[in-house]
Amino acid sequence: MPDFTTIALMIALSSGSSAISVILTGRTHWREGSLLMAMAMTCYGLSYVCISFMASPNPTQWFMAAYAVFACGQSCWLATIYRFYQMRPPWWLLLCLPLWALLLFTLAINQPELRVRLVSALFLFSEIWGLLVLARRRSEPLNTGSVVLVVGVLMFCSAMLLRVFLPNASLTLRDPALSSTHLLLSFTILFIAMHLKSTGFLLLCSGRHQGRLQYMANMDVLTELPNRRALMQSLEKMCTQAQLNQTPFSLLMIDVDHFKHVNDACGHQEGDKVLAQIARLLQTHVRPHDIVGRYGGEEFVIACPDTDTTNAHLLADRLCQAVRSAVLVHHAQEAWPITISVGLHVCYPADAQTLDHVLLCADQALYQAKTHGRNRVWQQATTHASPAKTAPVDA
Repeated sequence: MPDFTTIALMIALSSGSSAISVILTGRTHWREGSLLMAMAMTCYGLSYVCISFMASPNPTQWFMAAYAVFACGQSCWLATIYRFYQMRPPWWLLLCLPLWALLLFTLAINQPELRVRLVSALFLFSEIWGLLVLARRRSEPLNTGSVVLVVGVLMFCSAMLLRVFLPNASLTLRDPALSSTHLLLSFTILFIAMHLKSTGFLLLCSGRHQGRLQYMANMDVLTELPNRRALMQSLEKMCTQAQLNQTPFSLLMIDVDHFKHVNDACGHQEGDKVLAQIARLLQTHVRPHDIVGRYGGEEFVIACPDTDTTNAHLLADRLCQAVRSAVLVHHAQEAWPITISVGLHVCYPADAQTLDHVLLCADQALYQAKTHGRNRVWQQATTHASPAKTAPVDA
């Protein structure tokens, strides 16, 4: 037969240790809501400290305090979810949760079983509320943290559901003859659920942090395009996939004409604006599965899978026209258009070319485009295309 005080203190100790763990390991995630999560676990623990005084001459007041503090924990838990997803929580509803718990307790103060059912149903509703927020606001890919968190929430719901139908599973009912098995089951589920909720939340915060680090490692801050490291990885995959599928893929190497003059005459800040504007323009003219990345300095690379010479030339010509029409550099009272040169190379399966060779050919074509006057597209002579085909853009 379980000892009620021991069970209550064990749950309190479990919640307290979880709160300390959240504070220590989640101190870098205050903006994600780790402080609110620690407050929630603290409230859970304090509620069971109140229940441990059930042997006092007047336990009703301790049970009332326990329900109110537990409801505060639920409010903090819901606020944690809203904070994590950068949503504004409905504070008036969250503040009403403890008041509702006290009201339901007062209405059924002389009917212990009804009291347990009503308050447990309230906590079940609040947990389902949190689960719905998690389901609707999932802006991040599924990871270990989200799985652990959802499992914890579902287990918490099951513990509350058990008390709705079997109120003897609550520690606030002291009938050992009837509540032994149900109490142990409810205690075990709740004990595990609290740990899973706090652990899952920390894993979720850690996953987001790792995602940000990965983004920073793979993205160019100025243009918000994949940097050279990430670009090369994507190109390797595309080259391999093209060989497996026996389809051509095209690579466009793009250089901004006279970019050094822009920096020297207008300053690096204006040059940065030009690069960022060109990057956005390139992205709007490619297909979703095409790759656009910053190769270095004022050079960009576009890789187009399953694209032959004709379609690649059409794309390159459109890019030249678009940049010339839309990108202007301003200095003093003057403004002049920016142009780009494009070196094009199309890799066909029969060529069996490595990525390094493809990049070399595109770079050589780019050099020819700049040598022959810039503001044009150039493709080196291949067996699949006409020799030294150029596509100058009219001024």
